Amino acid sequence: MKNLIFCIGCLLFSFSLSAQWTFGPKVSYGTITQKTSHIEVIPQTDYIVYDLQYVGSTAVTSIGFMAAKDLGPVFLQGECLATTYGSDFFLNGYKDNRDNPSVYRETYYFLEIPFSAGVNVKNFKIGLGPVMDVRVDQNSELSTMDDYRDTSKSVDFGFQAMVGYNINIFHFDLRYVNKFTSIVDGFSLGYDNFRYTKSANRLSMSVGVAF
Repeated sequence: MKNLIFCIGCLLFSFSLSAQWTFGPKVSYGTITQKTSHIEVIPQTDYIVYDLQYVGSTAVTSIGFMAAKDLGPVFLQGECLATTYGSDFFLNGYKDNRDNPSVYRETYYFLEIPFSAGVNVKNFKIGLGPVMDVRVDQNSELSTMDDYRDTSKSVDFGFQAMVGYNINIFHFDLRYVNKFTSIVDGFSLGYDNFRYTKSANRLSMSVGVAF
């Protein structure tokens, strides 16, 4: 992981030596695209049968900084954004909540570091690139359950596609981020396995100002 971060840093530094970058603040608002669905539970200990469902997410909000550079017909763009959103899970029949089915929220706080490269078409831009999410904190209402385990990773990855439009110093971007991990990879109840492969992919609209 350290080698990957070092390589990304070297790449950005090499670009900065050969071209003048513009920098500025950026804000973003989006949504998690995954729909409500049932999560199959494979018990590993006392074989308790319970119902677990993903029932939706809050809005995805971000604030941070961007750096951009036009190189003729192509562009480069990097960002560092403080991002947060929450995911809701319905739980029924698990130990302490057998008589009290409820919806529990997991809230995530992380630094989102996307990098894009692509083509300019007049004022429009179309790009692709990797996204790195660095965990800052995670709060879970599920932690009140017996045997709750936080299994989230300190660093997570994804891939993004972006369509943008520039007006002078203003950058308007529509981004879709496809994450490489499942929605339920961040927690477990005991050592039960959750058979669910859908990711918390996010679609967001952002506005940045680069000087």
